[in-house]
Amino acid sequence: MNVTTFLILLFAFSTVSGLVTEAIKKIKNDKINLSYNLIALCTSLIVGITGTGIYYQLNNIPFNTNNVIYMILLGLSSGLCAMLGYDKVYQTIIQITNKQEKTY
Repeated sequence: MNVTTFLILLFAFSTVSGLVTEAIKKIKNDKINLSYNLIALCTSLIVGITGTGIYYQLNNIPFNTNNVIYMILLGLSSGLCAMLGYDKVYQTIIQITNKQEKTY
């Protein structure tokens, strides 16, 4: 896998991961208190690893050790890209407001 392919897949998978994470947050029950970043990371790992596996299968690329490492790295990278942005800012705001409520 070259750098160009990695970046194209990273862009696609982080976009899909962000959309799926937002859908999960809309569907999930408010009684479950999960971190938005944890949801984004799990979703991104699944999307990144599965998507890279599908890419390998469609392009007849063998599943060797290096390619499995690329799958894991692409999953982690898409998780990092999906967690940066709105979710991180929103979680920080919630944590700040919760701390202020506890001090009163």
